[in-house]
Amino acid sequence: MTTDTCLKCGSPMGRGEYSCQVCGENEIQDYQMIRNYVRTYPNSNAMQIANATGISVSKILHYIRNGSLTVVDSPSRRGRS
Repeated sequence: MTTDTCLKCGSPMGRGEYSCQVCGENEIQDYQMIRNYVRTYPNSNAMQIANATGISVSKILHYIRNGSLTVVDSPSRRGRS
């Protein structure tokens, strides 16, 4: 079996995989931590989430851009007519 190397840590991984098993599990844990925080504090911005979870703002924004997390515009933030 041919292996590639994980772009994050350099560990070997199977061909065609995005990351090694350890980095993949870390991604899942980070995502779950962000999701749980947002469920508890739904009006949080990326900086607040990053400060509370220790996960970088860039990673949080990556989840938003790729559709893993959805930004919901609250009624208090919408323009009033």
